[in-house]
Amino acid sequence: MPSRRLNQERVVLLLLCAVIGVLVLGPVIVLIRTSFTPPESMPLETIALTLENFVTLLVSSNTVRLVLNTVIYALSSMAIGVSIATFVAWCTERTDMPGSFVIRVFMFCWMAVPALVVGFGWILLLNPGQGALNVLFRELFDVKGYVFTVYSFWTLVLITAFAVVPTAYVMIAGLLRNMDPQLEQASRVLGGGPVVTAFRITMPLLTPGLLSVAIYMFMAVVQTFDLPVIIGLTANVPVLSTRVYLLSAPVNGMPNYGLSAAFGVVLLVLAVGLMWVYLYVTRTGERFRVVTGKAFRPRRIALGRWKVPVMLAVAAYFLIMSLPIVMLLWISLHTGYEKPGVAGLENLTFATFARIVENPVVIRAVINTIVMVIASATFVMLLASLIGWFTVRSNRKLGKVLDILSFLPMAIPPIVLVLAVLLLYIRTPLYGTVWILVLSHTTIYLAFGTRTMSSALIQIHKELGDAAMLSGASWLKSLRLVTFPLVWPQILNGWVWVFAHCARDLTVPLMLMTTSNIVVATALWNLWEFPDLPGTAALSVLLMGTLLLVAAPFQIYAAYKNR
Repeated sequence: MPSRRLNQERVVLLLLCAVIGVLVLGPVIVLIRTSFTPPESMPLETIALTLENFVTLLVSSNTVRLVLNTVIYALSSMAIGVSIATFVAWCTERTDMPGSFVIRVFMFCWMAVPALVVGFGWILLLNPGQGALNVLFRELFDVKGYVFTVYSFWTLVLITAFAVVPTAYVMIAGLLRNMDPQLEQASRVLGGGPVVTAFRITMPLLTPGLLSVAIYMFMAVVQTFDLPVIIGLTANVPVLSTRVYLLSAPVNGMPNYGLSAAFGVVLLVLAVGLMWVYLYVTRTGERFRVVTGKAFRPRRIALGRWKVPVMLAVAAYFLIMSLPIVMLLWISLHTGYEKPGVAGLENLTFATFARIVENPVVIRAVINTIVMVIASATFVMLLASLIGWFTVRSNRKLGKVLDILSFLPMAIPPIVLVLAVLLLYIRTPLYGTVWILVLSHTTIYLAFGTRTMSSALIQIHKELGDAAMLSGASWLKSLRLVTFPLVWPQILNGWVWVFAHCARDLTVPLMLMTTSNIVVATALWNLWEFPDLPGTAALSVLLMGTLLLVAAPFQIYAAYKNR
């Protein structure tokens, strides 16, 4: 029986190393190799090597602008978004503000709303020509021209900042919820008021955690693609992610894969540097941890006369977040573009929804999306569960290698990883199918799945699996019948998270789009470019509704458990 167990473990471990090596290392190696390919050459069609792509990148004045745009855009969006998230998290976790449970659920559910959809809504609101808010100001105040424009650098920054708030909120709320309040209570006993305690006790304790959240969100914005491509390109605000896309999929002319790969390598180096800083900060932050094993409940601050202003400030954020969604819903209920108003109520109809659900292209996109999200989520959690076991239970060196390989995608921007996948598989039967999308999403979200399962499995004592094997069960059977059922809630939560993020993602489907592997995200893109505004709005509403139906029950349950 021990020999049988070792054989099963060894075979599975070797297979996992091979699969993860192909998923992670293969694309990166091809990306680096392509960056040294002569211009106008296809990937892997020549053995010639050249530094011309990097020379072009370094001597171009546009490169400096790209890097500066990317850094300023990411820093500004992160600073605004994390500040808002910190304020809202402090209100819900440390004050007596009413409605904390509803806010938590809203924040969790909002992470299922695609950034692409939010961007469309903001364009319909702030377009200089017929944007709803500009039309409203013209009619009410007889304003000439426009008051707002969505096509500017700082508008892009603000929209991105609002988009990162929910994720930052979830991370910061956890910090506040788990922080032992004894030091704060001691400050109050010694005469420190709420303001003194907040700035001299709470904030210093939170600083390492907030810094790690800030670095993580900065990395996320550097790597973001959806909003920069639909708003930034028209606003003439290029960033590194959109530059990689335009070089590999130009509107006119042949793709320049060599230069695109060179930009991808630069973005990869930047991301790896940020990842190192993030890991360093989170590691040194252990010294500031003040969570104890004792049961505690942080004392909530009575807002008193500040309760109404604070509630209004939080409500203002929710109103701003809801505006683009309301705008999309309004447009989806009309057969053509119609400005919001009482007069438009007479023309409300579900005709656009009927037209969209009967569209053959949309039907094919829905089928492809269902296959893509189910397969991606299943493959990610299957691989992550096995890798998590070897990481936590196995003393083999290959298990540690597997853990490192599975974490590498965290340091690879999705746009770069997808470019690498494109270069690796462009001449294979996988290219142009929905399965190349599945392969890309599996690689991108593997790090999340592995971290989720490693954290869950470390809480399960190894004696439970060993007892099953002593009773005659094989290693695989003990995993299937004993170990994995014990962590089933974490597997399900991870599966839902990957499901929602695959469905809302535009980077992978757009970079790898062909006529045969179109999914809902690329169908939305095509409808917007056509343009078919009511159709885009209707499909956006359907996508949001579906994702919320899948994600909301889990988020409500999680928020209820954390009350």
